[in-house]
Amino acid sequence: MGTFYKIIFSCAFLALAPFSAYAASLNFSPPSGSYGVGSTFSVNVSVGSSNQAMNAASGVVSFPWDKLEVVSISKQGSIISLWTAEPSFSNSQGTVSFEGIVLNPGYTGASGKILTITFKARGAGTANVSFSSGSILANDGTGTNILDGMRVAVFTLTAADAAPAPKSSDVAPAPKSEEPVSMGDALGIMSVTHPDQEEWYADNTPEFAWNLPKGALEVRTLIGTSPSATPSVSYVPAIAKKKTDELPDGTYYFSLRVRTAGGWSPVSRYRVNIDTTPPKPFSITFPHGNKGWDPQPVVFFNTTDGESGVSHYEIKIGEDDKPLRSAPETFSNPHALPERAPGNYTLLVTAADRAGNVRTASSEFTIEGIDPPTITYYTETMEEGDILKIRGTTYPNSDVTIHVREGDVRISEEYARSNPEGDFVTVITQGLDSGTYTFTARVKDDRGAQSVDTLPLTVSVKSVKSKLLPGIVGSTLKYLFAAILILLILGGLAWVGMRVRLRVPRTIVRMRRKVREADRTTARAFKVLREGVARHVTRLKKTKRKLTKEEMGFLEELKDKLEEAEEVITREIKDISKS
Repeated sequence: MGTFYKIIFSCAFLALAPFSAYAASLNFSPPSGSYGVGSTFSVNVSVGSSNQAMNAASGVVSFPWDKLEVVSISKQGSIISLWTAEPSFSNSQGTVSFEGIVLNPGYTGASGKILTITFKARGAGTANVSFSSGSILANDGTGTNILDGMRVAVFTLTAADAAPAPKSSDVAPAPKSEEPVSMGDALGIMSVTHPDQEEWYADNTPEFAWNLPKGALEVRTLIGTSPSATPSVSYVPAIAKKKTDELPDGTYYFSLRVRTAGGWSPVSRYRVNIDTTPPKPFSITFPHGNKGWDPQPVVFFNTTDGESGVSHYEIKIGEDDKPLRSAPETFSNPHALPERAPGNYTLLVTAADRAGNVRTASSEFTIEGIDPPTITYYTETMEEGDILKIRGTTYPNSDVTIHVREGDVRISEEYARSNPEGDFVTVITQGLDSGTYTFTARVKDDRGAQSVDTLPLTVSVKSVKSKLLPGIVGSTLKYLFAAILILLILGGLAWVGMRVRLRVPRTIVRMRRKVREADRTTARAFKVLREGVARHVTRLKKTKRKLTKEEMGFLEELKDKLEEAEEVITREIKDISKS
């Protein structure tokens, strides 16, 4: 069966099959067991995804650091084909981290091994091994998280015949005569370098201070990894502060007790967390390639930190972009970058741990543009107040953006939607002052792919004043010519009328009627003339520039001549009527 028919069959099957939620789980094997202190045993971490192919898995395994320690991690036999971050562990934190990808067609099954953890039992008791976080992404093209459950393994650790001897560096037993005497927790240990016992710091020389009780004779301190060690380093006379030498990364406990005449105080402790090492080196992967039309390329990136853990990532595209910051759990892999226009870019990803140490990775990528629109018509020459009309062709059912600029300043942004044939039209209704403008167009299709801008096209806008005054003159002359023509006709009629006055009475009556009609027509003509001139004058006065003295003089003279012409013609008509 060909690939095409397989696709058709799969679509038909999904359409007809009853709906069911995809589910996947992270598991441990074996899920339980009993082991003696000092012995080692292995636990497989696996994924179960029986009804949906998966292509990525990640997780953080948590275990009690006082009962278990990781001896080794093995990737042998793993379904993971590409590790976006190498598996790592921290015995001081009690964590194992992993993240990887299963290439197409992904994995489908009940128990796909991810890795094997070998533990050593350190202390007696019950040790719960669990997932503090995790994700399983479906091989569906969108990276859907189908994780439905994270299992827990429970192991029973039994004590050996003889308890292991305590480390001499951690324990300095006090003489029997120095049995602790309860004084309450009045020592009040503080640290100016590590003020929060829950936080991590890159400073590896912590300083401590405490309150000495009245009559303090001796102070004993100890800095070490054991939370139950007895302080053994003596200071006489008693001191009230202490600065340590440089310490390796890890969690430490500063232990303190004070002797007075009444005996020894209970041991007070203060915890400090030190991490001077940045997160592990990592790389950025483009699973679909680092060159294509997609304006939001998909990337993989992830890393781990051996001590404090990754606090957040910062994503930055180019030097001018503001970094995007987010916690690791909100940056799912694969991750879609923010939308970008066509061009060449540099992606910078910075991983920061909880102590403030950072690690940066970079990668280049290119967003290729689709073809820009084609402008088929636009208004090249306009007058102030006119609208700019633009027509063009592009991809069907796509969004076109028009930018109008005056020099380097963008003054207008308009949008249009092409029809199924790819044609579009837009009208820039914003009034443009006189000057020279350019406009460009770009398109985005329904996939999200974008084009670059078209080459700039130039629009020339002429000032209204260049036409207002000639318009006034032209209109005035038109109306004056009509009035003069009426006068000549009336004069001719009067002459003819006088010749036939005595012979044709009826003609006289008709001529008088014609004269009255001419009088009314002349009045209407001059009314229209006055209104037309007034409109032109108003438009001229509304222009941004101030009228010159010559233009003001012309308007006043035009008004006077108009009134004079109307008076002369009206008088002549009356004389004709009397005669």
